[in-house]
Amino acid sequence: MKIKKMLRALFCGLMIMSICGCSAGISVENMLTAPKLDSEQSAIYQALINSVGSGVKLKYPKSGDYRSAFVLKNIDGEEGDEALVFYESQTVQSGESALRLKILDKDGGSWSAVYDIACVGSEVDSISFARLGDTENVDIIICYSLLNQSEKLFSVLNYSDGIPVELFSSTYACLEVIDLNADGSDELVCVVNDKANKVSTAMMFTNSEEGFVKLSETQLGGEASDYVRTVKGQLSESTTALFLDYSRGAGQYGTDVVYCYGNRLVTPEGGAGLISRFTNDYMADIPCSDIDNDGFIEIPSTTPLPGYETLTRPEQLCAVRWYTVNDDNFTMEHYSYFSSKYSFALLFPNRWQGVVSAVVNFADNEIVFISYSVDTGLEVNEKTELMRIRAVDKNDAEGLDAAKGMRVLGESGETVYCCSESADYLTGNLALTESELENCFIIL
Repeated sequence: MKIKKMLRALFCGLMIMSICGCSAGISVENMLTAPKLDSEQSAIYQALINSVGSGVKLKYPKSGDYRSAFVLKNIDGEEGDEALVFYESQTVQSGESALRLKILDKDGGSWSAVYDIACVGSEVDSISFARLGDTENVDIIICYSLLNQSEKLFSVLNYSDGIPVELFSSTYACLEVIDLNADGSDELVCVVNDKANKVSTAMMFTNSEEGFVKLSETQLGGEASDYVRTVKGQLSESTTALFLDYSRGAGQYGTDVVYCYGNRLVTPEGGAGLISRFTNDYMADIPCSDIDNDGFIEIPSTTPLPGYETLTRPEQLCAVRWYTVNDDNFTMEHYSYFSSKYSFALLFPNRWQGVVSAVVNFADNEIVFISYSVDTGLEVNEKTELMRIRAVDKNDAEGLDAAKGMRVLGESGETVYCCSESADYLTGNLALTESELENCFIIL
């Protein structure tokens, strides 16, 4: 028994030391081991060691389709793949980058190092491959971040005859490979953000016989502090666009939209003033999305629901106006209630806009829709209530039982959405028909 107690105490002591990071040499970082290498990777790793010595640390891309430190890809058009290995050298000269990229090739069945590149950042965000423009060359696109800095950099390389050539490099806020001008070939679209002046510029590049060429650039309308996501999609049947959701800070968000006329980048007029939204306890940031499932992306902007206009921002419950772009101007396509918490949206018919509002009943996980007037305000009673939508967790037996008298609108993997309508509502001019409710209610 004493031995068991001693072993238990020793185990607990080791656990405490590992959690606290004590000086005994045990730490979370030391306990982590790199993924086990397969035979091909082991051969590449040995060739790397033979080339640069044993003082290396493999570096892994943090995002993208290629997450291994060993990336196999045919980058020269000749038979067989090359290996691209990111590593950190402990023996670089003062002033040189510790982050390196080694290119290796097979010679007679054995891997050998052919070229070493000093990288421009401290961490590898991603590596990807594209065929930009009408050339047959594979373009290597590497994205980097700088340690403890928000600035990001990218580099475009081309590899032939055993020599990598950097075609272009720049800082960036957003970077996408997309056929934006509908010419059948991909372009590289880069957004550079001047945070000090809150000015962003979109640039479009291609690779051609004349070299790596900038086709167009345009200043974006928003005042972005940081870009939070990029959505690729159709603006119309014939127009592909990039929808760039950005933060302005302090819980405020907006969207820049970029598309092409021929090789000329275009952005709509008036976006910064019109496309604006904020977050509070009622609403998280809303991404651009195809809200009505028509195949085209819509752009969200928030506005207070009737009765909430004079309240402070944390108290405001908002409607979401969904915009599209026509003739280079934003035009509203839908007006909706949007619940981030309960993951559904309700598109308002025209006769509801300006005269219907909503009240949140968190106790029952309900949104109550009411007819609004200056006299009744946001009061919920038998004369103002139109309908209520309740979100019920499928594992909540008590909640499901309480909702038995309600009509089921739909369900997701975890939630059942139920609805009840007031008697006056069913016969009033604000009543939704069965088909209207079916088309207007959207599970996110």
